[in-house]
Amino acid sequence: MTANEMSVVDHLYELRKRLIICVISISSVAFYTYYKVNYLLNILMKPIAKFNLSLVYFRLTEGFVTKLEVCLIAGLIITSPIIMYEILAFVRVGLTRGEKKFLYKNFFILFSLFILGIIFGYTMILPHSLSFLISYGSTYLKPVLNGSTYFNFIGIFCLYTGIMFLIPYVLAILGKFSLISSRILRKKQIPVMLGVLVVEGVLLPSVDFLTFAVAASPVLFMYEVSIWVIYFNERRKRRRENVPSNSRKGFKNRGK
Repeated sequence: MTANEMSVVDHLYELRKRLIICVISISSVAFYTYYKVNYLLNILMKPIAKFNLSLVYFRLTEGFVTKLEVCLIAGLIITSPIIMYEILAFVRVGLTRGEKKFLYKNFFILFSLFILGIIFGYTMILPHSLSFLISYGSTYLKPVLNGSTYFNFIGIFCLYTGIMFLIPYVLAILGKFSLISSRILRKKQIPVMLGVLVVEGVLLPSVDFLTFAVAASPVLFMYEVSIWVIYFNERRKRRRENVPSNSRKGFKNRGK
């Protein structure tokens, strides 16, 4: 009983340690980014540069708080390799040596997919979404953009696309460890499609349905790919399990 209690305490201590490292990393990068934030703001303003719009604020503290929010989101993205590593370091305690090796081999792929999702969202989806929304609204309204709302929208949008790009590959890893099967994923396909749209509706409430479809299509495509990857891995695994028994039968037949 004491050993179990100590193991739980050690587990919580490890979690606390990993969280502290993540918080310190994000805070340090955000603090450094604050002094360079104007360069970042100029980059974030490019999607609406052609509209010649000026961002406004409505509260005295909003200008300061908005810069802090941008720095925190930038810190979260920049330190994403550290965050992913700390998550893997926390999870590895309950894994075998082979599973640890497999996870660390896939670390670079996970990070690359996250960055690819952010770049895809910022370059391919966001400009068209903003262009449609501003052009449509300006036909009968005069656009006045709140700076805090605009920058938060971009930050959440990019984080969303980055995380969505991770999900299919994570499913493939779970399938590799036999924690999930292609049959289950196939049954959950329609709920997953609806779930992706619901998440988009919560995180991106002001975009149109066409933007929803464009943002969801790569995620759903990768989800479908992950189903087939898991399916072929399951077939390969079944073949490997059947080979020893068949070979033993062959030896017996030869002996006879």
